[in-house]
Amino acid sequence: MTADSADSPFDPHRQNHPPDLDHKIVASLERLSGVFRHLLWQEATQSGLSPLQLQVVVFLRFHASGQGTVSNLAREYQVSRATISDAVKTLTQKALVSRHADPTDLRSHSLRLTPAGEQLADQSSRFAAPLSPPVAGLPARQKLGLYLSLLTLLHQLQQAGTIPVQRMCFSCRHYGRRPGQHFCHLLNIPLEGPQLRIDCPEHDAALW
Repeated sequence: MTADSADSPFDPHRQNHPPDLDHKIVASLERLSGVFRHLLWQEATQSGLSPLQLQVVVFLRFHASGQGTVSNLAREYQVSRATISDAVKTLTQKALVSRHADPTDLRSHSLRLTPAGEQLADQSSRFAAPLSPPVAGLPARQKLGLYLSLLTLLHQLQQAGTIPVQRMCFSCRHYGRRPGQHFCHLLNIPLEGPQLRIDCPEHDAALW
């Protein structure tokens, strides 16, 4: 065993002797990501798409047209522009996505779903439904604690440059803190735990 592998969170011995909760949490997140990948692959196969193509279709269904650009999708899924362009080309050929030129910049295009694309997205966007009942069954306090922990983890990963900017409260310029509470200066309301957003349509990235 090398020095590097001795500290791997995927080594059962390293997880358990002595018990290392940090490593066990990382390994658990990897297991959950595997479930998500499997469900996504399964739905994409049934739809005749690749997993990335299905993700693009679902993203376009639920986000503003201004976010439906090749460059933004490349950042969203952490792949190259060429990879997204290939996915969009296939979706266009399948008549699921159409391109629309920006009247102020003809070199820029936004992507929109066709009626067939919207129908497919509505059918396929529920691919993660098997994850919902276990989450719904958690006690309310445990559920809230899990959500806040995930938000914090995502924010720290973003600050470290591991993942792109997330459209969440913690990374938004409208987010602030008041004594004992989170606060949205755009909506001018306090944010209780469940009101903190993971994907906000009004998100405006803070300048750090």
